[in-house]
Amino acid sequence: MMLAWKALVIVLATLVASAAAAYGSGFLIYLLLSIDAPVHWDTAWGYARVLDEPPYRAFAWRIKLGIGLGCALPLLAWCALLWPVVRSLFRDGPGEESTHGDARFATLADLKKAGLLTRTRQGILIGKYRGRELWLGGAQHVITISPTRSGKTASVAKPVALSYEESMVVLDVKGELYQDTSGWREAQGQLIRVWAPYDDAGNTHRFNPMTVLDGMVPGKRIGEIQTIAAILYPDAPGQDPFWISQARAAFTAFASYLFEAWDHGLATTRGPGPDVNTSDAFPSFERILRLSSGDGERGTKAMLQLILKKPCFAFVSTQTRTVFRNLASLSEDTFSSVIASMQAPLQQFLSPILAAATNATDIDVTSLRRRLTTLYVIIPTNKLDESAKLLNIFFSSVIGNNLDKQLGEEPDLRHQMLMLMDEFTAMGRVDVWAKRISISASYGVRDLCIVQSRAQLDGTYGENDAQNFITNHGAQIVFAPREQADANAYSEMLGYRTVRRSQRSTSRGGSGHQVSTSHSEERRALLLPQEIKELPSDDELIFYEGCKPIRAQKNWFFKDKVYRQRASLPPARIVRPTEHAAPPATQSEFAAKPATEATRVALAS
Repeated sequence: MMLAWKALVIVLATLVASAAAAYGSGFLIYLLLSIDAPVHWDTAWGYARVLDEPPYRAFAWRIKLGIGLGCALPLLAWCALLWPVVRSLFRDGPGEESTHGDARFATLADLKKAGLLTRTRQGILIGKYRGRELWLGGAQHVITISPTRSGKTASVAKPVALSYEESMVVLDVKGELYQDTSGWREAQGQLIRVWAPYDDAGNTHRFNPMTVLDGMVPGKRIGEIQTIAAILYPDAPGQDPFWISQARAAFTAFASYLFEAWDHGLATTRGPGPDVNTSDAFPSFERILRLSSGDGERGTKAMLQLILKKPCFAFVSTQTRTVFRNLASLSEDTFSSVIASMQAPLQQFLSPILAAATNATDIDVTSLRRRLTTLYVIIPTNKLDESAKLLNIFFSSVIGNNLDKQLGEEPDLRHQMLMLMDEFTAMGRVDVWAKRISISASYGVRDLCIVQSRAQLDGTYGENDAQNFITNHGAQIVFAPREQADANAYSEMLGYRTVRRSQRSTSRGGSGHQVSTSHSEERRALLLPQEIKELPSDDELIFYEGCKPIRAQKNWFFKDKVYRQRASLPPARIVRPTEHAAPPATQSEFAAKPATEATRVALAS
């Protein structure tokens, strides 16, 4: 396309120069011959044809002088103006390439061609270019790499939350995205849900990951429980894998037991069964922890032996019995260590605040693509380390339950879902997303990940998986980095251009001074690493597939009247459920709750 434009410029300039030569020659001929008459485009041509005829021979030198000057002046102007264009045309042609490259930043025409100037309902606001907003539509992902205190919330997260029109799940570390954007999103008709499991006042909706497993066939349910166990008890390189595998198996068995007892109770109950949100017999993290601590009168091992022995526990599956039997056969010290390893990540659920937020569910993660919904996940910064595994389980549940059916597969599956994840690495490695991000487009699931540096992502996912993760994002937004490695990488990504230099040298000889000129071509980065580190605070770089790199401006929400007005709306009110989950059970009464009357009698005997 650029070659075509250059060729068009040359053609137009040549036509203008030809016209100037024709009229200029005629004008000069009339001037030299002292003729007062109108000049036409073919005046000079007419005189040139009759130069040898007797009446014009005496004036031939004047006619030739007029034609020569009239053609020479436009030709010189043409050469001076178009020689750089002609050189670049031949340099960029298919037969010749520049020595070191022709890297450059995208122009407005490039952005228009890439579709970044067109806004749609699915558009993600990624910056500004000369006052025009840049939108990434379609189904591509975006990753923002920006150091702390560089304005990523004010220039990326908030503008996106104040403009994106489809469903969103927002990891809101400080709670300010909920405060500034939920009012506008609710005004657009969206259902607002807020999960703040550590809120001291209990001002939160609730989410129990186990409710998503309710009604599943046992085989599939065990697989989902094992996925949760793998998050709670990740592999620890350099440590004995025995303890990790035993902790996973124990968690899976205790959770499966509670589900099997729940199913057995429903099967033996006449009429409507208990509600998963009001019954303290339905599985949750807190209840799994308490069950693994025994029934108050007996220790955990004695309780397991009783379950394996009593006929009233016939509902317990073979898989669960196998794990219980293996646990019960361990020595006392080994058994205690396994149970302690299994309980370690669950200890936080002894908090009544966290237990109340995770023992029931008001958030339907399966409906995010069916109804326009915005879900804010608010985690205080001082709870990020403690909440990492819980966040991982939550987002794994959100992702897993929205990558089962493609958009349009059912009539009401019609909305995109964008996951805006600030401090993305705070939750640790989200395996389900790392493995399935490349196939999520047809499901309408997108992400906008915000990390502080590439090294931070490498530390969580490993260098190879982190690079693959970045590659699967169609657009990268980068701010001025603080790490030299990042600056070097961005400079390489921007590419290189060829710089042509001329050097004059003077030497003295017997015949006087001699001046020589040499020409050289040098490689120069489009932006050097130090120049990238010194980018102005309002600037950002955008790498978008199929487009030249973009040097854009940050879209500060407080500098835009529209977004400033939207952010001024009061936050959406958190409507508490009309029914609350039962209070956390005490350790002494817990084991009797999940089972039927026969189970309670057996445990009491």
